[in-house]
Amino acid sequence: MDGRLVAILLTLVLPAVLIGVTFEYFGLNPISILVLISVILGGVLYLLSYTDAY
Repeated sequence: MDGRLVAILLTLVLPAVLIGVTFEYFGLNPISILVLISVILGGVLYLLSYTDAY
């Protein structure tokens, strides 16, 4: 396995788990959900900025 399956699973599962945990513990604070979504989007944009170096 070259990591693509792990990356796909993390891409789909990790944000869902993070949002679920944040909602469970900080559900009364909508700012925390917005901050988490902002962090996830920032991470996505950071990863998309990588150039392939094969």
